[in-house]
Amino acid sequence: MEAPSNMPVSPEFLTLYSFTLASCERLVADVSDDELAHQPTPGVNTPGWILAHLAISTDYALQLLGRPKQMPTAWHEAFGPGTKPPTSRDAYPAKAELLAALRRGHEAVVAALPRTSEEQLRAPNPLTALPFLVETLPTAGDLLAHLISTHEAAHLGHLSNWRRQTGRPPLF
Repeated sequence: MEAPSNMPVSPEFLTLYSFTLASCERLVADVSDDELAHQPTPGVNTPGWILAHLAISTDYALQLLGRPKQMPTAWHEAFGPGTKPPTSRDAYPAKAELLAALRRGHEAVVAALPRTSEEQLRAPNPLTALPFLVETLPTAGDLLAHLISTHEAAHLGHLSNWRRQTGRPPLF
């Protein structure tokens, strides 16, 4: 994907953002709806929680870009930072719905980027409730870069770990 000339992030970030979405889709391709709440060992993030968490993370990116949230408030409450993965299948929408929400979120973030000013990205990181993120990612642009790269990649590592714990082979 070639970045428009007014894009406030490098084309490499867009490539990474597309890559993490494609990697996520590969990692859950053989995960059934019945497995979305499966927690092979205590404390391991479930596939359903990871998908929902990544979907709501697109809302955080959208807010940094001055755009409204798209995901249901209930998802933010159940799958936001600091929540524990529910182990009841009823706690999660279908995998297809979660993936569709994640794709829509990615599309909305990419669409919002060209309409974002450098001033917005230089603003202070608004996550004052998470001081370690403000210290290491002091600007909104730093936080945005994290959300569209390292944050997603970290959670895909959790998903890869879940796959291995359930006896699946590595994908890469």
